[in-house]
Amino acid sequence: MASVSFGYFIYKGNGAFTLVSDFNAQELTFAAAVRHALTFRPLGQWIWNLDLGSSLINGFSFYNIGSLFFWISMLFTKISFPYLAGYLYILKYVVASITAYYYIKIFVKDSKYAVIGALLYSFSGFQTTNLIFFHFHDAVAFFPMMLLGLELVIKDKKYTPVFIFAIFLNCITNYFFFIQEVIFVVLYFVVREWSDIGKNAFFKRTLRCIFSGVLGVGMASIIFVPSIIYIMGNPRSESALYLQNLAYDARNLLFIIKGMIMPGDVMKDQSILFSANFNSTSCYLPVFGAAFSIMYIFKNKGWLRNLLLALFVISFFPILQATFILYKGEFIYQRWWFMFILLMSLSTSLVIEKHDDYPIFKFVSMYAVFVAIFYIAISFLKYDSQASQVIFHAKRFLFFTMIVISGLVIIVLLNYFKRFDFVLLLILTMVYGSLTTFLGISLYRNNTDTNAYMTKYKVAEKFDVINEQYRYNSGNNISTLAGQAAGTGVFSSTVENTSREFDKIFNDYDSVNTRLSVLHNDYTKDFMTFGPSSTDARVLLLGGKYIVTQDRKSSHIIRHYVENGQNYYIKEVPACPIGFALNKYITKKELMKIPLEKRALTMMNAVVIDSNIKSEVNDTVSLYRGKVYAKRKGKYIANANKLRVRNFKRDNTGFSCSTNYENKKIVWFSVPYDSGWKATIDGKNAEIIKSAGMMAVKVPKGNHKLIFKYCTPYFKIGMVLSIVSFIVFILYSVVSVVRTRKS
Repeated sequence: MASVSFGYFIYKGNGAFTLVSDFNAQELTFAAAVRHALTFRPLGQWIWNLDLGSSLINGFSFYNIGSLFFWISMLFTKISFPYLAGYLYILKYVVASITAYYYIKIFVKDSKYAVIGALLYSFSGFQTTNLIFFHFHDAVAFFPMMLLGLELVIKDKKYTPVFIFAIFLNCITNYFFFIQEVIFVVLYFVVREWSDIGKNAFFKRTLRCIFSGVLGVGMASIIFVPSIIYIMGNPRSESALYLQNLAYDARNLLFIIKGMIMPGDVMKDQSILFSANFNSTSCYLPVFGAAFSIMYIFKNKGWLRNLLLALFVISFFPILQATFILYKGEFIYQRWWFMFILLMSLSTSLVIEKHDDYPIFKFVSMYAVFVAIFYIAISFLKYDSQASQVIFHAKRFLFFTMIVISGLVIIVLLNYFKRFDFVLLLILTMVYGSLTTFLGISLYRNNTDTNAYMTKYKVAEKFDVINEQYRYNSGNNISTLAGQAAGTGVFSSTVENTSREFDKIFNDYDSVNTRLSVLHNDYTKDFMTFGPSSTDARVLLLGGKYIVTQDRKSSHIIRHYVENGQNYYIKEVPACPIGFALNKYITKKELMKIPLEKRALTMMNAVVIDSNIKSEVNDTVSLYRGKVYAKRKGKYIANANKLRVRNFKRDNTGFSCSTNYENKKIVWFSVPYDSGWKATIDGKNAEIIKSAGMMAVKVPKGNHKLIFKYCTPYFKIGMVLSIVSFIVFILYSVVSVVRTRKS
């Protein structure tokens, strides 16, 4: 099924698989960046081409560094990741099906019905709508192992090592989804166990599960601990407990319903209600939809019915859904719905197995009528008195509705003619699952040119580090991440938190990321272009010396690349070096009083400090009282180059340089500050000053050697916890096996 869904597009891309926007700009390029970092020597924890430089672990643990599927791609060192992405997607669908199958198999009497439930889970609307987020499918693939492990532990404590390993695997794969999974599993356990066993047994099993959880997380601490510490400082982790989240308005409520009954839609180009929505709002099951789950709720009692009912209720209240993200962040996502889908798939399998006990004709007919009413209401009724637009792709909406209703009609007919047998239902599931996934890929790939993308990707792989003290004048992910070309910006949610402090200095600009708006005026619409690049003072302050262009008439061209008949040139422009000395300072408070367009120019002349450390720098630099002028930008840049550090070298462990100034200076580096940095001058520890989110150090006059080394904060603690936890896990597993054999 997965090969049918993806194979055509892999073939059309001559082996490469691309989609659009986030997938092309992030998923494909991030994999290349991490591969380069892990194969670069010496091996370190700092990566220079993620934004202005970032922690390798903090920058990529959300995306791929803990992903088993990414590590599989590391086996293919001579193949670009885009040529593996389609096959890895197929593998993820297969793994999701297998893990879901073994979980559902526990509850059905005939395991063949678990096959249908497993396919419904793997080819759900959640999978389809999240196609642009390659790393989301890792969580979907491994989550059923959490519930499988829990069920085995409930059955017999000898299976505790299985549960521990499942926790470890999910935790190390993606910390964001793991936190949601923990909350879900706690809810699952309480509802599952509380009504079925006595309080003493419940207490004992709870302790066993807590032990398993602590040990599983401990094993994953090498990535989990530093990632959690980092994310606490990310703006997206700010508290979001608002009264406005108590209930949905009409549009959002309808959108939730649409996500339950319609196939997965294109996030950046929705068919109805919102022109774009990135909340992962789809829990559609091919053919069956939510009909059989609702039927199960009405017909049965017990823990599964209670849990399904609770999850349906939670889905319609944002304040309850926010629990899964611990009330952090501005948006309320439905990114926990894949767990809901697993239980919907389970209940659907149970109903199919005992279909004679359920009023299928009645429920499915009513469900089909509801879908038709939903379509009619959206299509023909005005949303409000202003007739606000709610339909953006009427034909697609109609096609989705036809897919849903046609599947329901076939189910009714099979039931009516007494042909509700496994083989026909399996074929039906396979056809609709493949169809909706294929359709989702097609819609996402609309106006996508894989060959054009791969041309830029391949040429970007050739971009090298021209001069280690300067960057490429680009914020385009392809040009800066596919190879070794560190740029002056990047499209990512997990750059160093202090990089955002730098951006806030220029936050009067109407942009989420000011540097991206400068580097790429239409970045959000087209990730396949390399320009336009900028001569804005902010970018030049950050060392943006090298510009990628296809204009062969450009001046100061220093590199020429040819790929697939296309010519690309690298030209250089005057820019500040990454490290240069300053003999003046200005407080951040005073800097913010300067007109916005002059702040970067001011930073070329004075180091920015917090007011509370003025006394610490007065012996080295004096207060800046001058004025700056835009027409003198070239002079300021030339002066920064005159005072640049010498012998600047950088690698994945940090950077080094030498200084030789006639007087004491403060050297400012456009490298994001992080508590993981340690600096030495001539082998002696030096204090790092945080300056506008970047780093600065005081250096004496004369010849000196500066060395900056980086280690991700709490990485060593996490590594020790992982080693100790693995030792405990191995010992516990051995003891468990011995006891089992004796018994």
